[in-house]
Amino acid sequence: MDTGIGLIDFTLLILAAAILITNYFFTRWFIRYAKVKRITDYPTERSSHEVPTPRGGGVGFVMFTILGTLIYSVITGIGNHADLLVLTVAALFVAILGWFDDKNDLSKRVRFSVQLFSAVIVLLAIQNFSSVYLPNGTVIHLGLIGLLPGLIWITGNTNIYNFMDGVDGIASVQALSASAGWIVFAFFWDQPSLLAFNVFLFCGVASFLLFNWSPAKIFMGDAGSLFLGFVFGAMPFLAAATVDSLSIGMAVWIGGLLLWPFLFDGAFTIFRRLYSRENIFQAHRSHLYQKMNIGGWKHHSISFIYLLFSLLSLLIALLFVYGSHTFQWILVVLLILFSLLFAAVVLMSDSDKKLNS
Repeated sequence: MDTGIGLIDFTLLILAAAILITNYFFTRWFIRYAKVKRITDYPTERSSHEVPTPRGGGVGFVMFTILGTLIYSVITGIGNHADLLVLTVAALFVAILGWFDDKNDLSKRVRFSVQLFSAVIVLLAIQNFSSVYLPNGTVIHLGLIGLLPGLIWITGNTNIYNFMDGVDGIASVQALSASAGWIVFAFFWDQPSLLAFNVFLFCGVASFLLFNWSPAKIFMGDAGSLFLGFVFGAMPFLAAATVDSLSIGMAVWIGGLLLWPFLFDGAFTIFRRLYSRENIFQAHRSHLYQKMNIGGWKHHSISFIYLLFSLLSLLIALLFVYGSHTFQWILVVLLILFSLLFAAVVLMSDSDKKLNS
């Protein structure tokens, strides 16, 4: 069914506006609902907030992103978007897991099992992590062995995103930046299904952010953060499967760069804790954004800094894809150096605070 680009644009416009408005009113209602049902995040010694706050608000943008995707697929021809629907179903499993975790605090085994199952669906039904791309143009073919790094990549993104959702607005602004990046790439590649999903996601998160910005009236909870981490981890596989000229190796670079602030903070924190011989599976407040908060930075300031960091990473992702091999190496080195400088400034500030206290 070829509906034409005009109808696709009209469909996108109507659905995007509907999601933006509907999720705004849904989130307002859900805040009251969460208070009545006591779906609440109570402060602990590891928390960055000081008052009990409703959580689980991510169900709104999850629900409307998926609903919008299904409606879009039906109107524009569902047969042309099988890979998109597979990703949507797999992400829904993760979101449902997060919802039950928000309500009942599920075991780590259950959480990881569902994440692993959903990641396997993506890798087997959409695209395997069959090759690795190096900035010098070298492509390393992995074949079926790519299933393992693919699982690590998707589940790693899922959990790091969840860990990084710790101050008001930070996970929302990262989602807006990453989805905006995929929207730009989808536009360049002329891929309406990839474009539509990220437009719907952007609109849903944008209206949620109005209530999630500091001081937050509601948190997205695991239902939202696990969904976002999984979706952005799986997005490169959807892109590689739908764009003929795009290899999975390059697609993973794009996905990694668009999520770079979160991935860097998460990986840097893990390596620091391993170096200090700490249990990396034990709860902590060692992330860079947490140290900024402990050091006196307000939630909105931290989230704004990470938004700027995300937009810088988006720009680097665009330059990386369309740059020469030499330029790609330069971009990667500069981004790593900038990130390490950022980490050093945060850690030095933290050390100064401890010395003065």
